[in-house]
Amino acid sequence: MKNMPNFASISKPLALLASSIIFLHCANDRLVTSPPRADIFNKFTTRLIVPAADLPSAPASMKFFPNSNEFLVLNKTGEVYHFILENRSARFLGCFTVPEVAPAPEEIGLTGAAFDPEFTGNRFFYFCFTTGDNQWSRIVRYQWSPNYAEVEQSMVMVINVDRLLPDEPQHGIYSVVFGSDGFLYAAIGDALQPEYAQDPQSLLGKLIRLRPSREPQGGYSIPADNPYLDEEGVRPEIAAFGVRTPFRLVTWQDKIYIANVGSNKYDEIELYTLGKVNFGWPFCEGYCKTGGYRNPVLTVSHADPFYQTQDPESSHSDRLAIGVGVAYGGAGPDPYNDLLDGRLIFYDVFQGYVRAAKILPDGALIDDQHIFHLEYITGMEMGPDGYIYGTTLFAPQVFRVELK
Repeated sequence: MKNMPNFASISKPLALLASSIIFLHCANDRLVTSPPRADIFNKFTTRLIVPAADLPSAPASMKFFPNSNEFLVLNKTGEVYHFILENRSARFLGCFTVPEVAPAPEEIGLTGAAFDPEFTGNRFFYFCFTTGDNQWSRIVRYQWSPNYAEVEQSMVMVINVDRLLPDEPQHGIYSVVFGSDGFLYAAIGDALQPEYAQDPQSLLGKLIRLRPSREPQGGYSIPADNPYLDEEGVRPEIAAFGVRTPFRLVTWQDKIYIANVGSNKYDEIELYTLGKVNFGWPFCEGYCKTGGYRNPVLTVSHADPFYQTQDPESSHSDRLAIGVGVAYGGAGPDPYNDLLDGRLIFYDVFQGYVRAAKILPDGALIDDQHIFHLEYITGMEMGPDGYIYGTTLFAPQVFRVELK
């Protein structure tokens, strides 16, 4: 089954299980109803910030520098474009290349970036990608410099995960984030070998949690509170078992949301909080009927076109690939008049719907509403001005989300 962005190999039916007002609360299997809801239905649109002519051929994501108008756009084949935001446009500053990414067939390539929590002092930042030979899912560290040649020369390995014997260049590594605890999280796909998602000696199909070394040689160590650190026979890097194609990660306080693209029944949004967690793949897809697994906080049924019918601009595509964009909130300017505060923005790459769900204190999601339509989104990012920015594939652009 081919179903990840670009990643033009995704093919399956559409939809969603659930209404926009009532969801299953997966922590205790009770029903949670929404408080009086703010009407945000279809109240947003997008503005073009960087056109295709100024971008690489396959933008896979973008990342703002901390406390800066400058940002990076990651091309799927390994090129990194450096821009500075200038009001309603952005100016190109230069580029550099990450080695061993090309040719980036099908779903794999350079797709995720994160800046070190101590970036202002150490200038470190991180990329994740699956190598062009389809053999490794990799996290590397760089050190920023105005000289792009120096940036390229600064690369060191953090972790290199063997994909073993994948049949196709799919289900790789797509996101890397720092949690509120200061540790590095990455979700690694199962490389089309679902049995490894439950194998305690493999990092395929897992969420991992690391302390990246800041030493010149790179590498990492294991946080002292990793949940499986003292469990015999389990890789200590593992934070959670049982993911299939974890396309995007988003942090919110002490929580991590994972967009987990399914096989042929459900796409899912998983919620991770520190502890021993198993999301169930491949034993279950969607809500698990047996104990011992953490159910998703949101599922999208491939057999129910609910979200599609709520989208006034629906493309009626039969492809499906869920993504999480940003969890909106925090200090700073808010050009959205509080309408998105405390909401998780999620989307479907091919269906094109974009929705916002209210985050409850325990991480459950309620009251999700359609907010705008845009196809082929590959990632979203909070800008320094409070706006949400993002990238698209196939019709490349950097866009900004605005109120209509």
